[in-house]
Amino acid sequence: MSKVTRERESQVAWRLTQVTILAFITIFILSITDKDLDDTSSQIRDSNLVEAQTSNEPSDDPSEMELVTSSSFPENSNDLRTFTFVATGELLIHEFVADSANSYDSTGFDFSPMFRKVAPIILGADLAICHLETPLSPDNSVLNYYPTFQVPYELALAIKWAGYDGCSIASNHLLDNGVEGIKATISHLENSGIKTSGGATQLEDSKPSWFTPGGISVAHLSYTDLMNCDISGTCGGASLPLDPPWLVNHLEVKKILDDADSAVKDGAEFVIASLHWGEAYSSEISDSQQKIIAELLSSDLIDLIIGHGTHVIQPVIKLSNKYAVPGMGNFLSNQPGDERRSCSQCPPSTQDGMIAWFSISDLSDGNIGVVDAGYVPTWVDRSTYEITPIGIGEPDTLSLDEVRKSELRTDGVIGTDLRKLVFEN
Repeated sequence: MSKVTRERESQVAWRLTQVTILAFITIFILSITDKDLDDTSSQIRDSNLVEAQTSNEPSDDPSEMELVTSSSFPENSNDLRTFTFVATGELLIHEFVADSANSYDSTGFDFSPMFRKVAPIILGADLAICHLETPLSPDNSVLNYYPTFQVPYELALAIKWAGYDGCSIASNHLLDNGVEGIKATISHLENSGIKTSGGATQLEDSKPSWFTPGGISVAHLSYTDLMNCDISGTCGGASLPLDPPWLVNHLEVKKILDDADSAVKDGAEFVIASLHWGEAYSSEISDSQQKIIAELLSSDLIDLIIGHGTHVIQPVIKLSNKYAVPGMGNFLSNQPGDERRSCSQCPPSTQDGMIAWFSISDLSDGNIGVVDAGYVPTWVDRSTYEITPIGIGEPDTLSLDEVRKSELRTDGVIGTDLRKLVFEN
C-alpha cells in the first residue's frame, strides 16, 4: 500500500471520528433544548454533569459512561444568555511526543490521536482555549525539543481537530526562535482556524482574541512573567518588557488592567486572563501569585484567571465569586521523563493535568459571571501519549493503580472551590 493511500485512509478515518463526535453533541443539544426549566441558574446546575462522590474505588467502567458538557441554550430571546468554557493545561511537546506523532501511517506528524479521548469534552464546550508553550516550526526543516523548542507545525491542525477555538501563546519559550518563531506559530495556528493571544509581530496585532459564545462578547488576554530568549533567539535569560514590548505580553498588573479596560471599552462583557507564571514544579501558590490574583480579581475588569507555567496543578482560588486556576498542570508532555531523557526535578505530578469547566451567564444584577464550575482530571499515557480524561477511556493496557494515583494527586491539590465532574452512567 502506498504512503498516499495510507494517508488518505488515515484522513478519512479521523474525519469519520469527527463526524461521530459532532453528531453526538448535536443530538445532546437537541435533546436538552426541549426541557422546560424555570430559570437559567437551575438549568445550568441541573445539567447532566454530576458531582463526584468521595470514594476509594476506581472510576466506573468507561464503556458504560455518557459524556455531557454542552450548555443549555435559551429557548427564546427573553431568556438569559449563557455559555460553557473549558481551558486545559500546558502543551509542551518533547521529542518523544513528536516521535509518537510521526509513527502513525500518515505523511508528516499527526498529533490528533493524542487528543482522541478528550476531544468530546473540548468540542462539547461553547468556547475552548489551550495554552501552547512550545513555538511551531515554519516548515519542520529544523526541529528542537529541549532546552529550546521548535516543534512540528502539524500540532496546529490537531489543536483545531480537538475542538479548540483559541490558544494563549505568551510563555517563557515564545522567543526560542526569535521573531520568526512567533510569526510561524501565529501563522500556523490562525491558518488552522485558531485565534491567538499573548504575542504579536506588529503593533496593530497586539490585541486580545475575541469570541462571542452564547451571544456574549469575550476577550481573551495572555501574559508571561519570564522569558528564556530575546528577540534574536539568543537564550540564557531575557528581561521583560521586551523592546518592542508588544512582541510578548509582559505579566504586570497595571498592563493587564489597562488592556482589560481597553477591551471593555471595545465591547468585552467577560474578560479572561491567561497567565504563564509561578515556580516550576511547585504545587504551592507563591506570595507573588497570591498578590496578583487578589489585585486582578478585585477589579471589575477581570472575570476569570487561568494559569500555566508550573507544570503541576495548583489550588483553585475563589474571590468575590470569581475564579483563579493558577496552575493547570501539563496537558501533553513527556514529563516526568524516563530513561530516554531524564528530568530529575520533575515530580510524578507533571504527568497530571486537568480540564477546567465553567458555565457563564447573565446575572440578575446585570453583570456576567461564572454560575457553575468544575474540573476533569487528566493523565498522559506515555506509552502512546494519549491524554486520558480520568473517569472515562482509561486504556486497558494501563494499571488502574497509576491512573488512580494521578486522580488522587489532582483531587488533593485543587481544593473545594472547584467541584469534580464525572461521567454519568
